[in-house]
Amino acid sequence: MSDTQTVISDVKLFIERLKKELPEVFGGPAENAETEAGKVLYEGKLYPARIHLTPDQEEGVDFDGSSFDVYLQSRQTDPNVLVDQWLRNKANEVLRTQTAQWAQKMEVQYNNITIKNQQSLWASCSAKKNINYTYHIIKMPTAIRDYLIVHELAHLVHMNHGAEYWQLVAQYSPDYKNHRRWLNDNRGAVFAALDLKYTESEQASESQPAPFAKGTPSEAAPADTETAQMPSAEKTPDK
Repeated sequence: MSDTQTVISDVKLFIERLKKELPEVFGGPAENAETEAGKVLYEGKLYPARIHLTPDQEEGVDFDGSSFDVYLQSRQTDPNVLVDQWLRNKANEVLRTQTAQWAQKMEVQYNNITIKNQQSLWASCSAKKNINYTYHIIKMPTAIRDYLIVHELAHLVHMNHGAEYWQLVAQYSPDYKNHRRWLNDNRGAVFAALDLKYTESEQASESQPAPFAKGTPSEAAPADTETAQMPSAEKTPDK
């Protein structure tokens, strides 16, 4: 490296250090600045999300079971994109694993699984034994997710919604009627786009996904989360 390049490099490092030490002068984010950003719906609960501005750390998302931590190198990065990708990756992992487990229990075989960003169907099963899921399923409680998996795997035996089909579904998901009602009542919340925003700490965002249908979330859930509970219902439409 030439002397000129060395000097330029030293100057850049000096300026970057000043930006971190004097953010009020340079107008940039302070290192490790943190703010509440909103909430994320995951596995039937609304978890608080915090955004951390960490210029020297790789961007990404961490979930510790009680909250989401989103790490950004600058305010120009959209935290919603990072969290959405995290949810997609988790859906890909969980849905493939649990479909295989349920298929073994039900003694059925499928060919391929495709996970998409479908907005009109939760899932589908083709005559070629291929199963499609929307990644938004990862936002649902485990019992609802399991019902949807059973619902599609049952189509490998009965490619209809006749009496025998529903008898098979009930064998592995006895509360399927309640689960179907939950899906209808909470469609808006599950499909709602993320709305995380970086704001100054004293003006923390109150944004969150669309609310659950009346009677489904817990009013006083532990660990600052809101839990989706199963409503009682006798009549529910098909998927």
